[in-house]
Amino acid sequence: MVVSDLKKGERAVVLRVDASPALKERLRMLDISTGANIVVFRVSPFRATYLVGAGSAKVALRREVAKKIQVFRR
Repeated sequence: MVVSDLKKGERAVVLRVDASPALKERLRMLDISTGANIVVFRVSPFRATYLVGAGSAKVALRREVAKKIQVFRR
């Protein structure tokens, strides 16, 4: 399961980020890395972007990025 499979209000734990090293580092700086708890605050129309919370940050992710973050729903 990936972030783009989650619905508004769902919580999950990040299992793995399947992305380039640069994108992995960028997400890590935003508290999105293996073991992080995330929650979906909002999903845009047509599921184009996802507003997620991770740690103390709120991050907007495009669908392409959200599909690279594997999670386990809690």
